Amino acid sequence: MRFQYKWEDVPPEEIPADNQANLEETVHRAVKLGINHIETARGYGSSEMQLGRFLGDFERERLIIQTKVAPAADPDEFERTFEKSMENLKLDHIDLFSLHGINNAEVLDWAVRKGGCLE
Repeated sequence: MRFQYKWEDVPPEEIPADNQANLEETVHRAVKLGINHIETARGYGSSEMQLGRFLGDFERERLIIQTKVAPAADPDEFERTFEKSMENLKLDHIDLFSLHGINNAEVLDWAVRKGGCLE
C-alpha cells in the first residue's frame, strides 16, 4: 500500500535512487511470488508517481491496481484529483477505485448527494 518516499508530492528528481530501486525490486519480487494487488492512494504523497515509473514493466492483465481519492465538496476538484492519480500511475485504467477517508457525515454527503462526486 503506502509505497512512497514522502507523504507529499515531490519532484521526481528528489526521490533517492535507492528508495526507488527498493520499491521496484520489492514489487517485482512480490509479483513473481504471485502477489498481484497493488494498492495506493492520491493521499499517499509520491506513491502513485513512484509506482507509475515501472508499472508498465508488467503485463497489465497480471495486476490488480487500486487507488483511492478523497471526496471533495467540489466534484470538479474530485475529478481533477482522480485525473492526477491516473497521470501519476501512467495507466489507462485501474481495476479497483475507492473513496478515501469517508469518516464523517459531511464527507459522505460530498460523495453521495445529487451532483456529488459519485454522480
